[in-house]
Amino acid sequence: MRNNRPDSIQSAIAAAYKANGGLENTASDIGVSTALLSLGTRVDEKRQGGLGVNYLDRLSRMHRPSALPLAQHFCALGGGVFQPLEASGPGCLITLSGDAAKEFGDVVASALRAKLSMSTTDCDDTILQIDEAMGVLVRMRAEAVRQRGR
Repeated sequence: MRNNRPDSIQSAIAAAYKANGGLENTASDIGVSTALLSLGTRVDEKRQGGLGVNYLDRLSRMHRPSALPLAQHFCALGGGVFQPLEASGPGCLITLSGDAAKEFGDVVASALRAKLSMSTTDCDDTILQIDEAMGVLVRMRAEAVRQRGR
């Protein structure tokens, strides 16, 4: 794979291929050559139109984990974030409330570490902690909606 600038569409495409087991697997799965597929991770001003979203759509439908880096990329461009839902069920609101308190404590501690150290690793950990806390909130919301429907 090419070494692409983080947060670029080329980086998101490469991550989608990786989620599907690599360039060769992806090319085989969607029925195109590896050379053609590799063009999607190359920045080339001479090439018009790019790889095309149809291939990315097909890949994402066939292998859902490949959709994740693409969703994250486009959500970030739109000023938001993509929060995937976990496969596990919502659970009990009381238990989830305890989980949320723990996760928010982890977020605050991690954010303070990141601020003090100014380290990329600590910032990455803070992002991970925030994602985990958001996951708990999404599960809490799903459980509250479920209970409301009783």
